[in-house]
Amino acid sequence: MSMQRRRTSVRRTTLHALALWAAGLVGLAGCKADPCDGLDAAQCEQVRALAMPASLPPARGNTHGDDLGAAELGFRIFFDSRFSSNQEVRCATCHAPENGFADGKVTSTGLGPVGRNSPTAFNAAADPWMMWDGRADSVWSQALLPLESPVEMGFTRLDLAHRIDTSYRALYVAAFGPLPGALGDTQRFPLSGKPGDPAFDGMSPEDRDAVNRVAANVGKAIEAYQRKLFAGASPLDEFLGGKSDAMSGGARQGLAVFAKSGCLACHGGPYLSDGGFHRLGVPDGAAGPDRGRAAGLEALARSEFTLAGPYSDDPSAFQPPPAPTAADEGAFKTPSLRNLARTAPYGHNGSFATLEEVVDFHLQGGGSGADPLLQPRALSSWDRDALVEFLRSLQGADPGRPWDYWPEG
Repeated sequence: MSMQRRRTSVRRTTLHALALWAAGLVGLAGCKADPCDGLDAAQCEQVRALAMPASLPPARGNTHGDDLGAAELGFRIFFDSRFSSNQEVRCATCHAPENGFADGKVTSTGLGPVGRNSPTAFNAAADPWMMWDGRADSVWSQALLPLESPVEMGFTRLDLAHRIDTSYRALYVAAFGPLPGALGDTQRFPLSGKPGDPAFDGMSPEDRDAVNRVAANVGKAIEAYQRKLFAGASPLDEFLGGKSDAMSGGARQGLAVFAKSGCLACHGGPYLSDGGFHRLGVPDGAAGPDRGRAAGLEALARSEFTLAGPYSDDPSAFQPPPAPTAADEGAFKTPSLRNLARTAPYGHNGSFATLEEVVDFHLQGGGSGADPLLQPRALSSWDRDALVEFLRSLQGADPGRPWDYWPEG
């Protein structure tokens, strides 16, 4: 680097530091900055509400959500490729520990192209709606969708019951009680089948219900495991808790930018998500147009595995989804911003390769037909870079072994 370029770089760094100090974000001697400096009362309240709670909210419709035995069963199933039709695909195919419990791909691939980007499983148990389109209203019911999807794992609920019987009987019985006693009778309980298949539809209503209950319990075991994937306090939380040096000066500036730029409207609360669905105008990916929440509501209405259904342990936990509207077409769930530095690319179809790209897309006001909440924001290059630095400060502590890696043995 030339002497002139070094002087320019030093001058820019010094000016940046002075700007941060003038804004009250850092002290001359690194003194603690108040997270609310420069914010109005409403913004201050919203910023303080970002603090991560000590634990996840209670499991909904699943009395086994915090059972260690159920979590052990779910842990084993999550990493077992025998729960797919070709015995090569597993939950961890799209949610691998080494990729932040995502897969690092633009869109995922199971038995075939899935067409959507895999979100992280970290803290997923806190979401009110599952999948990008909200087609499941609980973690345990969501877990069953990839198992029977023809492009993901291609299994059926009868396959599932027989696999549990042959490979995980002891763990299942310890957590949930007896399996159907006649599973060995393959005339009564065919080896494979799901609703719409003659083998499953030809069974007695009582036997179909018994198989559905096994499937629901498998989902509840997977939820019990996923509840162990609670990524704890991040530098943001330590800063909000009073640790002055937990975040860099740039990240603190980015927090103020985040609050002042309207980001908290959709990315507020402890998981930095409103749990809602919005149209951002993200360009169509290789899979073509995606109806998003509109299709998700239709799928939810057809599902027998809901919080209000017969396999929920607590139907009172059911919250009816809103009536479908035109705004649901092309709308997708607001993702949590926690841990996002490890889970690129971004967007429901992986359209954005980097954090910088997705930030710039939001700052331009999104794409065609975007939600009115997403307005163009003109930021200086410093503020934009600080915003990205803040987003990188949202990485929480991993839950620890054995839960955050592949099972041993």
